[in-house]
Amino acid sequence: MANYYEILGIHTSASSLEIKVAFRKLAMLYHPDKNPEAKEHFSSILKAYETLSDPTLRSTYDYRLEYNLAQTEYPKNKSTTTKDWSADEKELKRRRYYDEHIKKYAKPNPVEQTVEKENKSTYNEFKYILFATPLAALLFLLIMKLASPGDKALAAENAAPAKNNEVVTLSNGASPYSGYFGEAVYSKANNLSLRIKNQSGNDVIVCLFSADKFIRSFFLEADYSAEVPQLPTEAMQLRYCSGRVFKSNAISQNGQQLGAFTQQAKYYLSNGFVELNTSQELTLLPDINEGFKTVNETQFFKKVN
Repeated sequence: MANYYEILGIHTSASSLEIKVAFRKLAMLYHPDKNPEAKEHFSSILKAYETLSDPTLRSTYDYRLEYNLAQTEYPKNKSTTTKDWSADEKELKRRRYYDEHIKKYAKPNPVEQTVEKENKSTYNEFKYILFATPLAALLFLLIMKLASPGDKALAAENAAPAKNNEVVTLSNGASPYSGYFGEAVYSKANNLSLRIKNQSGNDVIVCLFSADKFIRSFFLEADYSAEVPQLPTEAMQLRYCSGRVFKSNAISQNGQQLGAFTQQAKYYLSNGFVELNTSQELTLLPDINEGFKTVNETQFFKKVN
């Protein structure tokens, strides 16, 4: 069984940030674009990162790894020794006589009874404490929730429209550029889909275009993946921008208020159009990905119709 921790060069208690940093360093060394001979090794690095960066997959993997190491250290076919013992007829008769005539009439030791009662009492008290503590915590949180005067004001603030140049927290699937490029297109008759994994280290906004129209756009946080269903059968061109801190009314180079990343902003365009299969997957890695080129902001926001 492959040890993903050894592949990434980290310890088993590494945090998610340490895992991400280790992956980025190895990706810079072994990415097929930079090191074609290390393609197979990079696949192992990518598999290790995908498993350890997902808390659920990592928990399952850690259990399997621990079990595998235990099996290696203590094999199932390890021989065991059994202690043989025997008793002669005289000893067996003595034990039988003790059980039948002495043991049942013996009085219990008062010290042992006292210790047993104390242990039982301590166990019951501990059980009640375990049961009562979560209830008390929930009751406290409920009281604080009802007593807090700022909740309604906070909800109203979150629901209010963003002000000029205000930082906006986008959620996965949001379409910040649909108003600029046009309405999203869904083809319910087709079963084409595109799965995108964002392992670039930054948030991204992905835009899909056919030769003559805008198809779809959506926001995807770093280290998340998304399934884009009901896509048309036409060949498509992909554009995506990556960065941090999205501001709703940041002014682009063409003078329009479109909203943009204000930190580490970069723009990418696929080299030509791509024919999609029934189900296809795209993984976005740091820097330029295979099949993409960097473009400027004006090229990224160019309309197709």
